[in-house]
Amino acid sequence: MWEVKSISTEKRTLNFESSGQDVHVGTSIYANNELLFNQAESIQDHGDGEHVFQSIICDHCGFSHCESGNWIALRRIGDVHLILPVFDWIIEEEDSLKNEYLPPKYISSQGAGIIDSSSFDKLKELITPFKEIHEVKELTGKELATLYKYETPTRLFGDLPEIGQIKKDQIIGCSEGEVSLYLKLIDEKIYQIEKCSTVQLVKMDDNYRFVSFFLDDLGSTEWKAATIDSEGNIELLIDNWRVISN
Repeated sequence: MWEVKSISTEKRTLNFESSGQDVHVGTSIYANNELLFNQAESIQDHGDGEHVFQSIICDHCGFSHCESGNWIALRRIGDVHLILPVFDWIIEEEDSLKNEYLPPKYISSQGAGIIDSSSFDKLKELITPFKEIHEVKELTGKELATLYKYETPTRLFGDLPEIGQIKKDQIIGCSEGEVSLYLKLIDEKIYQIEKCSTVQLVKMDDNYRFVSFFLDDLGSTEWKAATIDSEGNIELLIDNWRVISN
């Protein structure tokens, strides 16, 4: 995951004449110099209360759905907001349409974006559909569990549009001891999160140590999969954010 900061804009001239329209001046929105939305004025909220948007829209017509991909879901969890893949739409869609709702590159390469209240207020000023939302849809346990799988290094659970079981053969070691035991504990926590009605993301602190797995690749990549406290209690970890179920 990455933190969405330093919101900035840029005016762009878009030629829609090929679709029978006029030249249009649109607003592109950036965060950390990364293009988030290429046409703020053309963004629409899709679905009935789903808070789903196409973030990068066709430059030749300005209409959502003209081109496939670049879809995001806006969610709230605690004091922050997230932009993440539209997991339910992708996974539950029929095979021929699964690629339609894949996320933009800034999510597929960096993971979900975390937006603090100040940055979200700026986005609401720029994006009318964001401003019109009375209350952003809360992140579900199922979505958070899927996000956990999606955020693993080398996509250990598979990549969209298909996310499934962990690729155990790619794991060669664990910081806490037996690989199979701790993978079982991780799997149990994922199941618990999926079934939970209320979930939280809490910043990591020094009171915990990592449960790390080491991958069978050239660099023996370390996957910091969870935290463990002095009493042996485990919580899932996405980057520096602990996944807490209530």
